[in-house]
Amino acid sequence: MTDLSTFFVPGPTWVRPEILAEMTRPMIGHRSAEFRELCGRVFDDLRKLFLTSGNVFVAASSGTGLLEGALLNCVPRRVLVTTCGAFSERWREIAQQLGVEVDILEHEWGKPVDAERLATHFTGRRYHYDAVTFTHNETSTGVLNDLEALTAVVHAESHDTLILVDAVSSLACTPIAFDDWKIDVCIASTQKGLALPPGLTLFAVSERALEAARKKAYRGTYFDFLLFDKHAREGNVPFTPSVSHFYALAAQLEHILRVESIETRWARHLQLRDMTIERTAAFCQLMADESHASPSITALAPRKLEPSVLLARMKERGYTLASGYGRWKPAGIRIGHMGDISLESLSAMLDVLAEVADA
Repeated sequence: MTDLSTFFVPGPTWVRPEILAEMTRPMIGHRSAEFRELCGRVFDDLRKLFLTSGNVFVAASSGTGLLEGALLNCVPRRVLVTTCGAFSERWREIAQQLGVEVDILEHEWGKPVDAERLATHFTGRRYHYDAVTFTHNETSTGVLNDLEALTAVVHAESHDTLILVDAVSSLACTPIAFDDWKIDVCIASTQKGLALPPGLTLFAVSERALEAARKKAYRGTYFDFLLFDKHAREGNVPFTPSVSHFYALAAQLEHILRVESIETRWARHLQLRDMTIERTAAFCQLMADESHASPSITALAPRKLEPSVLLARMKERGYTLASGYGRWKPAGIRIGHMGDISLESLSAMLDVLAEVADA
């Protein structure tokens, strides 16, 4: 990748020109043999990305739509929501709007969800949980939760509680072992680690989750997992897809899996994270627990300039960074270093950031 990005927000991310060009291909019928072949290739490659041999689906939606869909399909009564930032709290907001009974295991912003606290909560719980939610990568704070450890706790404490995971900003940036960690629903959007335009959400669903959906009297329509499963078995999707996005997704999966390799991509994201933390330490405070620092987004508190001034001056120099989010908006900035961002692009931006921060 030789193109140098100047766009460093935590989604939507910079998209390579050749991927954008894929979206200009001629239309094909979404019930045609050509589209079924395209769908088949996409589904096969998505299994490699989620590290699963099971069910993978694609919806024309934001990630939030599938958070609602997961709750509609899998939670008849009560859910435990683990929170450590603004986006993990979205699970709670949606569940409450759906009329689901919600328990919350809340953690301080900037800290990860703690496996020991989770185990203690399960041991002392008064209720059965149909599901527990995790946000793998908390985009508001730059914290990566230890999903492997957290899922192990749930399986040790409950044999029938489903595990619902928001991996919107972590898929393709760090390993997610859907089968090995026995996740039940895992949701990711295309405009983050996959470095595609917004418009599609990718999700893996276990057989346990499908069985739970079969027992639900109401699953909605647009996000009915059973409809996705039925059409996927025919090599298709339930409703009119964005064909242009599918072209781009197929090409990007080919690049991730067979040109760069997924292992190289994971390693690059760790290098991007470490470079960001190291080269901003002199003029910014890392806002996340460094032991759980995200490989895809870094939240920082500038020591000298007001965040809004720093962002404006970077914009004048041609670079777009993000403000803090939620309650951290006034105090912080966020640097998105996910997707196809190269080490060269990030290094060039950090050089300018150092100049601006010391001006």
